[in-house]
Amino acid sequence: MELPVIYNCHIHTFTSSHLPIRFPPMWLKHLMRIKFARGILIYLATRFGLLLKLFEFILPAQGLSGSLLTIETLKRYERFFVTGMQKSQAEIFKNISSQYPETTRFIVLPMDMEFMGAGRPFTSYREQLEELAVLRKANPDAIIPFFAADPRRPGLFEMFTEFIEHRGFRGVKIYPNLGYFPDDPALMELYAVCQKKNIPVLAHCSPGGISQRGLTKEAAKAFAHPSNYKPILKEFPRLNFCLAHFGGVEEWERSLSGQSPRSGEGASWLTIILEMLRSGEYPNLYTDVSYTLFCEAPTYRPFSYADYLKVMMSDPNVCRHVLFGSDYYMVEQEKLNEKEVSIALRSHLGESLYFQMAHHNPKNFLYETTPAYPESEVDRRISNAWHTAL
Repeated sequence: MELPVIYNCHIHTFTSSHLPIRFPPMWLKHLMRIKFARGILIYLATRFGLLLKLFEFILPAQGLSGSLLTIETLKRYERFFVTGMQKSQAEIFKNISSQYPETTRFIVLPMDMEFMGAGRPFTSYREQLEELAVLRKANPDAIIPFFAADPRRPGLFEMFTEFIEHRGFRGVKIYPNLGYFPDDPALMELYAVCQKKNIPVLAHCSPGGISQRGLTKEAAKAFAHPSNYKPILKEFPRLNFCLAHFGGVEEWERSLSGQSPRSGEGASWLTIILEMLRSGEYPNLYTDVSYTLFCEAPTYRPFSYADYLKVMMSDPNVCRHVLFGSDYYMVEQEKLNEKEVSIALRSHLGESLYFQMAHHNPKNFLYETTPAYPESEVDRRISNAWHTAL
């Protein structure tokens, strides 16, 4: 029996030349290009702890930030650097595509980091998009490029129109942690077009990741908070909108450990997104599990994050709106590789839930199919029972 095509809904192929000149520091970029120099840095950091704060500052990972840097974690940082320093997006894409079946499709998310306060990139954002457009043309069945929209970019709407209408781009990516709110007027104008033309939107939605220089962690969280999207989703009810990372592993831990209330201002981002999905008020809202499912749960816990996801997906409103994504190559900083996590997810979730998340839901998110699942009475009973239990 032929299995459904897998969609990885969240990867990156931008290279170090697309990063701002001061992110990470120039001297570190040069050193990390030299294998011998990388080895020395790893030795010094492990032997004397001299680079602990430096690495945590320049690589604010979803899961590793704040963790103890050991030989193992530093080697993963090295793997992350080496991948990002490839000469082209094509080389990075070749690395990830080899870990999946040949028919796999990938949503590729560029990054516009020119306005984060760390200088201009060596290679302009337009050049990054041009290169991605060429890569898509060479791999039309595999690559689904999105357009990264920063409302501070001059001529944003014209560039968006060009790449969506004429260069094969299929969606929009926003990254509010870089210093803007998702309801910025320029973005609201884009959302209106996206809803009209069936163009999906994906937003970074976790406290971790990159943020504008000078912002405190709390300030960056204020830009990216999931509650910011409620009025947007109400204004554009037919717009497929994904809040990536399902809140992030930090918020999963706050929820699992009981450190956050079930509702109110202090509720975890996971809880807020779950409530939005379960409520049925936002039928075109999606979330993805990128990076979060690559993080290791505490060893004392008798279940994994994949097991917890399976419990959450017992609610039909959640099950139909979770997307598979990995956040390659950001997850090169974690222990497990793409293939290992995908196999583990398939094993933990079972065939039906896995392909719901990795095939059916992505096709709906991308407007490739129209969802055909009016909620049945059985679904409602399951949803109500699940809501009561949690």
